[in-house]
Amino acid sequence: MENDMAWQRTGTVTVDFNNPTVVGNNVNFASSCRVGDSFIGPDGRNYEVVNVASGAVLSIQPAYQGASVTGAPYAIMPVQGYDKMLSDAFNGLNNQFGPKLAALGTTGNYDVLPVEKGGTGTAVGLGTAATRNVGTSPTNVLEFGAFGLGSAFNLPQAIDMDNGIQATNTGWARYSGATTAGRPTFGSGYGTFMQVSGVIDSGGGYGAQLAFDYIQAEAGFRAFRGGQGATPWCRIYHTGNTTRGSGGALSAASPIMRIACVATSERRDLQEETFEPAGEWGVVNSEARGVTVERINVGEYKINGSLGLALEGWRTKDPCSPDGGRTLGISESSQDEDGSIVIRLFKRRWTLAEDGEMVPGRGAPMDVPLNSWIDVRLEMPKIETPPPEPITEE
Repeated sequence: MENDMAWQRTGTVTVDFNNPTVVGNNVNFASSCRVGDSFIGPDGRNYEVVNVASGAVLSIQPAYQGASVTGAPYAIMPVQGYDKMLSDAFNGLNNQFGPKLAALGTTGNYDVLPVEKGGTGTAVGLGTAATRNVGTSPTNVLEFGAFGLGSAFNLPQAIDMDNGIQATNTGWARYSGATTAGRPTFGSGYGTFMQVSGVIDSGGGYGAQLAFDYIQAEAGFRAFRGGQGATPWCRIYHTGNTTRGSGGALSAASPIMRIACVATSERRDLQEETFEPAGEWGVVNSEARGVTVERINVGEYKINGSLGLALEGWRTKDPCSPDGGRTLGISESSQDEDGSIVIRLFKRRWTLAEDGEMVPGRGAPMDVPLNSWIDVRLEMPKIETPPPEPITEE
């Protein structure tokens, strides 16, 4: 390699102006020069060697630009030799250090040695997390899905919401009907809950659970008060399980029908939240979907599609003024064996009793006033719940 890299200066050359031929004297171009090398002429310019004709003759380009001269000094710089030298040097480095560089992997910082190769892990920019184990034990780095956090599916199933692992560890889990002890007393019995654990002291654990039903629009919470155990479940009332009467009062009720002329009603809140038309003379909320109402006569309406009036709690509410004040009419209800319901509305007529008191009673039939509606609470078929899930090991 050293001979290939030596500059050629032996002997002299004869060159002519504007002539590409170089004739040497006491030279051996054939053994010391390659095509592509640089010929430095007597004029000091660099020319490219384009042909080595013999040991004493070579051609250059461009043609010689200096004055013609005989027996002049020259030099040939071995350009091709530099490429070979660099290639050989790189191959040597690759053979020596290639396996070591590959072992470092794609760390992005080759000044940092990976932990598996003996590094400490303190200089990777992750702080103490770089040397922590992944898992669910104290001081571990949490893995994806641990305690239900970040899970898109297969949420852990709780077996005992009172005393199981999901009742002591903060996180998300699911409850599944009769297979889960301590599940919420409201809704379908199937849903998701969040456990938030508090201080653990000599009196026991403190914390809270927040539950959401999968099937019904129900939610609730309860607390753990140390050694006293869990409080009863508290049901949360919201727009999905309450209704607002025509007078503005809020009450727990579902499913609900509101009887009023949908097209001409002056009440913008007639179809609020989940209420949608159920014919020309009424709207229903989402839990009474499929029920319809029709006007039979003045002040007389027939409801079809339910099991009848609600079995528990209130059933009908008379129309009231929007400000929650006076009653605008008196309603009556009757139910047939097939579950259809007939609602009748009458004007209020005041009569004087024998004791001098004014007593309200039924007057002439009347349609629902445009600024109000009649609330009817219905009984609907039970929503099918999924079969119990098999108990899995946590």
